[in-house]
Amino acid sequence: MKIAMCVFVVLFLVACQSSNHVKLIYPDKIYQQTKWTEDELKKNIAIRHLHRGTAASTHLIRLKGNEFPHYHDRHDLNVSVLSGKSTIHFKDHAVVLVPGDVIFIPKGTFHWAENTDSVASVVFAVFSPAFDGKDRRKAE
Repeated sequence: MKIAMCVFVVLFLVACQSSNHVKLIYPDKIYQQTKWTEDELKKNIAIRHLHRGTAASTHLIRLKGNEFPHYHDRHDLNVSVLSGKSTIHFKDHAVVLVPGDVIFIPKGTFHWAENTDSVASVVFAVFSPAFDGKDRRKAE
């Protein structure tokens, strides 16, 4: 009986940690679970563009490896960790991230993200103003 109870508790804890109950809610749509395509699953970084307005754009980003160190000269960035474990690196320090963590990266800030989990990390990113896909300057 004790063994069965221990197995149940372990399975319950694993299920709680691995389940993704995060909903992204927009006025016209609710994203409950993202199904990544085979091509996206093969990429080191996959970006799913969700919304673009004049003031901001929103994206789901799946990180399997790491980004290159870079700056955004014209965009502020807010990132919410949805799943996985990763580390955000700044010029003089790094911070370990887990689901639920929120990061604010003002424009002009040196940074890069590194996935540290056995599975890819997924984040919800908000660029302000809307990201044009070009404002990513590699750090020397």
